[in-house]
Amino acid sequence: MKPLLLSIILFFCFFVLNGQIRNGWRSVYDKDGRLTRMNYYDNGRNVIDSSMYFQFYTDNAIKAFITGEFSPQNGEVNGLVALFDEAGNLTSYANKEKSETLFDVRCDYNQACKAIWLDEFNLLNDEWECGDFSIYDGQMIIHNQTMIGEAIYSPNVPVNIDKPFNCRVEIPVKGNSAKQGIAIGWADKDNYLLFEISFGTYYNVYQSVNGELNDLTQGRKKIENPSESINAIVLRNTGENILFEINEKLEMVIPLPKFKGDKIALLTRAKGDAKFASFIFASDIGESDHFYEQVWIGKGSGFFISSNRILTTFDVISDARKLRARARIGGQNFILPLKILRLEEENNLAVLMVDDKSFKAFDQIPYGYSNTLPVSESSVWALGYPNAVSAIYMPPEVYEGKVLPTSSMTVGYRLLEMPFRFGLMGAPVFDNDANLIGITAYKGLDLRYTEIIDFHDNSRLLKATIGKFDNSIDAEIKSLSLQEKIKLLSETVVIIESNVFGEYAVQY
Repeated sequence: MKPLLLSIILFFCFFVLNGQIRNGWRSVYDKDGRLTRMNYYDNGRNVIDSSMYFQFYTDNAIKAFITGEFSPQNGEVNGLVALFDEAGNLTSYANKEKSETLFDVRCDYNQACKAIWLDEFNLLNDEWECGDFSIYDGQMIIHNQTMIGEAIYSPNVPVNIDKPFNCRVEIPVKGNSAKQGIAIGWADKDNYLLFEISFGTYYNVYQSVNGELNDLTQGRKKIENPSESINAIVLRNTGENILFEINEKLEMVIPLPKFKGDKIALLTRAKGDAKFASFIFASDIGESDHFYEQVWIGKGSGFFISSNRILTTFDVISDARKLRARARIGGQNFILPLKILRLEEENNLAVLMVDDKSFKAFDQIPYGYSNTLPVSESSVWALGYPNAVSAIYMPPEVYEGKVLPTSSMTVGYRLLEMPFRFGLMGAPVFDNDANLIGITAYKGLDLRYTEIIDFHDNSRLLKATIGKFDNSIDAEIKSLSLQEKIKLLSETVVIIESNVFGEYAVQY
């Protein structure tokens, strides 16, 4: 009987210890309460590519983030994966759409980045502008019954053909139309530079300027290294010349022309079906490239203290580059540029100003404050973005808790029995009368507890920051239901975001 009972107990323990969330995120923390991993589960299965790794220390640097949609079979389906080094610098950045990696960036320790645009034609992903085409068996097929048929490449992150690049396109030998190739510097049907293969055996290079077609090869040339299945064209822009290769054999060196356009296109100048097997474009990203302005990560929460000022903690912005806030006010989404107005590093506070003179969020902030200390065991709640650090944008969430005795306080801080999440750092904490009692700052004794910057212990500083010096101010929403209070106060809370590149906003 005892062995049977022991087996049952062991089985039960195994089941409990290995139980997983069936649907949604599962967070894992280290013994110091730092978030170390997040995984997404779909019907009990850990989704591929959903692991998120963070390293939190005094400047709250993020190791990675993943956003978008997930599936058990393909991992991330739509969205971004970004990885960072120990210094918080971007090392890789990949954009997926419908399970395909469309844009992949690799950066070295100097933040010099190389980008690869990938399109294997496995799915229709809106990266190509063309009339009549289809995707079959991993190939793009342009169906052409005119003088010229084209598919123009228009990725979400634009390519730049004016700087050095490598470009590769594969063209099937059999079952193809008479002529097909790749054009760069495409402006329209009258202006482009075309590298064309005919009958899978010959090649030509043409430059069309205002409709006048100039044959740079002066007649068809036989491919020196032909293939029986796929001819791979590779174009390399060296900055001075374009190197034209077919099947790893250099065929021509062409002085770099002055392009009239900046697009890349796949072309056919013959009626019928023109087939293309794959397309890859790789380029360095220069310091002035628009890409550097597009990559932002969530840092934490903050909240409005006036029509254009936002209060958060110093920790939230300590390793930030450029700063901005993401907010939703009156049903409208805002992305607001920020500048640092005031820092109180010793008090772990930062005041930010919206760097847009035309923006005005509120005539009057709806919350209040009181000169009466919150009673031990009284109910409180924080309102912020627990997932802000993972760059997952969701509506602000409410975390309910209660006040612990004043003996649990450290100087300037108050301890709450309320779950701690790093994305809530900088979030406001209210009592049931919508009075501000503090700002989420640190993890308490364990993840069940949260330390907040205590309003009353810092009242003179915070009143000066808010710009009101009364002993107490009743919240204009005091008499509303809790649900109505949360709805209105949600509009005062923002996500603080930082650009991945550039100089640090706070220098040490």
